[in-house]
Amino acid sequence: MPHVDRLIADLFEEEDRAREMANRLMQLARTSKAAAAAERERLVTFLRGPMERHMAYEEKALFPRLEQKGLAEEVKVAKKHHDSIRSDCEQLAAATETDAIAQLVFDVARFMMHHTNFECDYIYPELTRSEWRALIQETAHEEHHSR
Repeated sequence: MPHVDRLIADLFEEEDRAREMANRLMQLARTSKAAAAAERERLVTFLRGPMERHMAYEEKALFPRLEQKGLAEEVKVAKKHHDSIRSDCEQLAAATETDAIAQLVFDVARFMMHHTNFECDYIYPELTRSEWRALIQETAHEEHHSR
């Protein structure tokens, strides 16, 4: 698989992994507050690591180009989602009581699900496969030269 196609697949797979994690955490929070609370550190680590890198890449490389393609309103909503996810992560990291932690795990997971669904339903389908290839190729080239 060519490099650009792998980058596109990786981008979409990151969304799928976030959605799968969110679904699992929401189900867990519905069945056991203690089990949900026990997932806090793993969720915070995910949000501050892979999810943050994904959001930062979108904000720096993808969103400006999507705005140029007429998706400014969608990008605006996605950026607000990113801000909310970051804020919710900090609330989750700071929470101390088990019931509050469990509720925050559920809330963060639900919002992460909402956000990934939004991007997959309202942003990603707006570009054709060839447009995605060109966009990723441009951003991969810039990322390589900015390091």
